[in-house]
Amino acid sequence: MEKKEKIYLYITLFLAMVLIVKSLFLDEVKDLKEDELKVKQFVERAVDEHYGGFFKEKNMVGYRVVSIKKVSNEGKSRIEYYDPEGKQYVQGEIQGKYQAKVRGYFLHVIPYKEFKVATYREQ
Repeated sequence: MEKKEKIYLYITLFLAMVLIVKSLFLDEVKDLKEDELKVKQFVERAVDEHYGGFFKEKNMVGYRVVSIKKVSNEGKSRIEYYDPEGKQYVQGEIQGKYQAKVRGYFLHVIPYKEFKVATYREQ
């Protein structure tokens, strides 16, 4: 192998490691407030129920919530979230309207899809 080829190989390996670290440890939203955590749980459950298929069944794709944004303080959002005391999903209301950005990952590392999920319906 020539010197130039070795440099390209090292750069490729370095960028692959950066992608793996970014995808596995840095992309998912962290440090959430109580309502944002409920929205995250709601979105994760909605995505699991809505998105399926061959790759999902074979555990070759995964979805992560990468950001949560409060769109409006007005109104209430009716969502289902996980209740740790009852150890089940319960319906509840939270103040405001939220929008979450979800990213799909092929082989749980390579981002290939991005979409938004809202806790409200536009009229």
